[in-house]
Amino acid sequence: MARYHDLYGALSSSNSNQHLPQEETEEEDHHIGMDIVGAEYSSPIKFSPDSSLAPTEDSFSTCCHTLPTLNTYDESDEDLSLVKRNSPTADSRLAMTSNFSAAYNTFNISLALALMRSSHPPSQSSSDITCCSSAVIGGMIVGQLIGGLLGDWLGRHMAMAIVMCVQVVSAVMSAFSGTLILTNNDHASSISIYTELACWRFFLGFGCGGVYPLSATITAESSSEKGNRPRSLAKMFSMQGVAYLAVPLIAYTLVLIFGDGSDVAWRLLLGFGSLPGLLLIIIRLYRRRNSLQSSSSNNDSFTKAKHVRLQPTSMLEQIRDEDNLGHKLVGTAGCWFLFDVLFYGNALFQPKVLQSAFGQSETELDLIRDAILIGLMALPGYLISIYMLGRQSPRRIQLNGFLCMAVLYAFIGYNFDSLNKYALLGLYGASFFFSNYGPNTTTFMLPSMTFSRPIRSTLNGICAASGKIGALLGAVLFLPLATWVGDAQVIKLCACVSLVGAIFTLFFTRDSAEEKEEGTMDELKRLSSEAHLVVLRQKEELSSRRMSKDRMSKELSMPTFLDLPIDLKV
Repeated sequence: MARYHDLYGALSSSNSNQHLPQEETEEEDHHIGMDIVGAEYSSPIKFSPDSSLAPTEDSFSTCCHTLPTLNTYDESDEDLSLVKRNSPTADSRLAMTSNFSAAYNTFNISLALALMRSSHPPSQSSSDITCCSSAVIGGMIVGQLIGGLLGDWLGRHMAMAIVMCVQVVSAVMSAFSGTLILTNNDHASSISIYTELACWRFFLGFGCGGVYPLSATITAESSSEKGNRPRSLAKMFSMQGVAYLAVPLIAYTLVLIFGDGSDVAWRLLLGFGSLPGLLLIIIRLYRRRNSLQSSSSNNDSFTKAKHVRLQPTSMLEQIRDEDNLGHKLVGTAGCWFLFDVLFYGNALFQPKVLQSAFGQSETELDLIRDAILIGLMALPGYLISIYMLGRQSPRRIQLNGFLCMAVLYAFIGYNFDSLNKYALLGLYGASFFFSNYGPNTTTFMLPSMTFSRPIRSTLNGICAASGKIGALLGAVLFLPLATWVGDAQVIKLCACVSLVGAIFTLFFTRDSAEEKEEGTMDELKRLSSEAHLVVLRQKEELSSRRMSKDRMSKELSMPTFLDLPIDLKV
C-alpha cells in the first residue's frame, strides 16, 4: 500500500504576517500544507506563496518516487509521521547490489550445470540442460512485468524488497535441490534433480527479472543532477560485468577446494547468490528500526499538515496520456528486443570460437578458464561506456554500438572460413566489447529516462520483458538455423539485425538526456502547481480569518450604547 507523505507550505512571515502577533502566527501557520499519496520514501517540498506557480526544476530534486495513483482521503484521518527518504548514495548502493545479485544468479547456471554433470548425470542430456537454462529466462519475463507494475503500485523500495526476498529463497532452494520421491499408495514416482532445479530457477528468474525495472528506476530518480543520470545508470549496470566475471572466479576457487566432480561446489556456487539479497534485507531492517526510533523520539519536530483532496488518477489513464507512447516503445522495447536476439543468440557461438582458439575443454577447470576469458573481454565495454556517457548521449552510444556490431558481424560472416583462430577470437571479442559498450548498457537505461514518472517502472518492465523475449527467440532459433544454413550465414543475419537496431535507434530515440526528462518534469510541475495553488488558497483563508478576527476585536473595543452615560432623571 502506498504511504502518505507531507508537502509543506512554507509561508513567509516577514511580509504577510507583520500585522499579527507572533504567537498567533506560529499557532496557525503549521496547519497550512497538504498530503499526497506517494511512494515509500519522500522528502518535504517547500513552496513559497511569493514564488511562481511553475517552480524551477531544482525544487523537484527532493522528490524520490512516482505517484502512480493520487488517492483522496478524509480530513478526519490522523496525521502520519514523515518517513525520511533514502539518500542518493544509499539508493545507488541498493540498485548496484541488487543488479549484481540478479546478474550473478542469471549467469551461474551454465557453470553449475557443468559442475553437476559428473555427480548427477542427466537422464536426457539435452532436454534437462535446456529446461534448467531456459527456466530462468521465462521467470525473468514474468518478473519484469510484475516487478515493474509493483514498482508503480507499492513504491520502488517495497517492490524491490519483495523481489529480493524471492531471490534469496529461490537461490537457497536451488542449492538444496535433489531428487524427490513421491508415493501414492503402492506406486512411487520421482522428480529428478534437474526438474526441481528448473522449478526453483523459474522463481529465481522472477526475482531477477523484477530487479531490472526497479534498479534502473531507483537510480534514475535518485540522481541529484539530470546530467549525471546516464553515468549513474551505467555505473549501476556495470555490476552485471562484475558479476559476469565473479561467477567463474568463484567457481574456479570452489573446484580448487573441493575438486572435480564434487557435489558441494555447484551447490555453493548457486547458494552464494542469496548473499547479496540477505545483506540488503539486513540493512533494510536495521534502517527501518532506526527510522522508527528516530521518528518516535522526534515526532514533535515534524509539522502537522492539513489533509487536502486531489483529483485521483489511475495508472491506465497515465499510460493513455503518455505522449508518443508507440514511438517511445519502438525506440526502447524494440531496440532491447533486437539486441537481446543478438546477445543471447551470439552466445551460442562462444564454445566454437573458444574451441578454435584453445582447443577442446577437457576438464571443468578448462571450461571455467574459458568463462573467465569471456568475462575479461566483457568488462572493458562497461567501463568505457561509463567514461563516454559523460561526453556523448545514450542515443549516440547505442547507435555507434549497433553500427560497429553490424560491421564486425558482416566481416566475420563473409570471411568465416578463412579466418585463423586468433583473428576469429579477436573479432569475436571486439563484437562483445561493442555490445557491452553500446546497446547492452543503453537499452537498459533508456526506458528509465524516456517515460513519465507515474508509469516509468511499469513501462520499463515491459521493455525489459521484450528484451528477454528476444533472448529466448535468439537462443531457440540460432542453433537450428546454424545447423540448416551454416554458421557463416547466421552471423550475417546478426549483421542485418544490428543494422535494423541502428535504424530504430536513429528514428525512434531522442538525442539528449535532458529531453528524456521532460515527461518527469511536466508531471512534477503539474503536481507541485496543484500543491502550490492549495497552499495559496489556504493562506487566503487564513488571512481572511485573521482579518475577521481583527474586525471583531475592533468592533468589540468600540464603545456601545451600554457604555454611554445615561441620564436617569425624569
